Amino acid sequence: MSSERIKPYSDIPAPPLQNDDWRTHALRFTLDPLTVMNELKAYGNVVALVQGGNGALMFPGEDCPGTIFVFGADLNRQILTRTDDFHSGPIIGPIYSAWKDDPRLAVLKRVGTGLFSLNGEAHQRQRRLIQPAFHRKQIELYARNMIEIAGRTVQKWEVGQRLDFQREMFDHTLLVAGKCLFGQDFGDATYHIGNLIQRWLELIPLVAVEAPADDYEAFFKVSRQIDDQIRSIISLKRSGVGEGQDVLAELVRVRDDAGDVLTEDELIGHINILLTAGHETTANVLSWTVFLLAQHPDVMRLVYEELDRVLCGSALSIDKLSDLVFLDDVIRESMRVFPPVTIGSRVTSHETNLLDYHLPKGTEVVFSHYHTHHDPVLYEEPSRFIPQRWSAIQPTPYEYLPFSAGVKMCIGAPFALMEIKITLAMLLQRFRFKVVGDSVIQRHVWVPLRPDHMPLVVCEQDGCFEDSSAVVGGSILEMVSF
Repeated sequence: MSSERIKPYSDIPAPPLQNDDWRTHALRFTLDPLTVMNELKAYGNVVALVQGGNGALMFPGEDCPGTIFVFGADLNRQILTRTDDFHSGPIIGPIYSAWKDDPRLAVLKRVGTGLFSLNGEAHQRQRRLIQPAFHRKQIELYARNMIEIAGRTVQKWEVGQRLDFQREMFDHTLLVAGKCLFGQDFGDATYHIGNLIQRWLELIPLVAVEAPADDYEAFFKVSRQIDDQIRSIISLKRSGVGEGQDVLAELVRVRDDAGDVLTEDELIGHINILLTAGHETTANVLSWTVFLLAQHPDVMRLVYEELDRVLCGSALSIDKLSDLVFLDDVIRESMRVFPPVTIGSRVTSHETNLLDYHLPKGTEVVFSHYHTHHDPVLYEEPSRFIPQRWSAIQPTPYEYLPFSAGVKMCIGAPFALMEIKITLAMLLQRFRFKVVGDSVIQRHVWVPLRPDHMPLVVCEQDGCFEDSSAVVGGSILEMVSF
């Protein structure tokens, strides 16, 4: 594109707000990003948060000229492939600026810096060290633990029991994380660290934009507790307690050809992000998928018929997973409707151009997995749950990106998909789940997308799938049509 056609940053469309109002608009975004992005999308595929620019919203730094939002698969591709132009950063980036003079900042950097926040050689080096823990053969070893824990989960439920299914899946994926990530059944300790991480995630949007001092202090306290917990787990692993074929054991043992290893600080950051990404988001996918199946009896019947045909009433085994083809389509479609990660962000590492616009160094760029997955150009009737569509479509990695795409694609994606498929197969083979009628189910969004609760009743797997659905209310009706 010739330089004559490039427009200055100030020409990027934006809502008619003054730049001194940006904090109010930014707070709305942190509390409900999908609603704000729906509004912004009306201005085009490249939109600024406010006219005149704004201070840092997503990344550390005092020289941020502003935040822009981009929509569409082609822009996803540019942002995710031009890795020299668009850098990743820590998910708690803005908090670094607020704490820049505080000696405790080191703790926040440790727990908030994982693989996806690194760039260039640092990213390549650490991904190379972490990758062996997620090779296919390793994941097949983890799958045995996933099957065992799913068996324990279904054993504790009784027919007629009413569940907050979101909480049940939160607890279930914590147990999987404890066993597969650490090689141990931490019991109460696992729940403790899981609840700490949940609180940490809840505090991030609150402290992202000029939060009260009490919120900053609470965020630091939880960060320090997570740091202490993970450091203790690493110490146990180094001492040989629970040594085995788990992820942490692999990360502690790994050395590259030059003898390079992961440092203690690097291990803490990676473990926290793996727990965060591999625990809550997986729980969310499981909750949304079971809910969608209950609300779509015809689809649930097809899933059960496949389970019955493939497993013939016997227990699930790893070698049977590949035969559950329609279940794969159900999972794909669930993650399209309710993507585990709703938005992604990058920052320009230097002056660059995007489409017709010049972007100064430090420009924050936000792209949307959710809006891509709900683009009617890519997906017919995008708000409807139609797993059968996957037999006829093959979207590119930039049109369908539940785990992001490119060199920064989530390293734990195969692990998560294996866990989701195993858990669903075992739960649905054993039980039918019924939605509690007239429930109000609200979405809770920051980066992950979860229901605030998911009221389901455990029923016998009696094939009466038409009895599973119910009328519900809440903000999820803005995202999916029944």
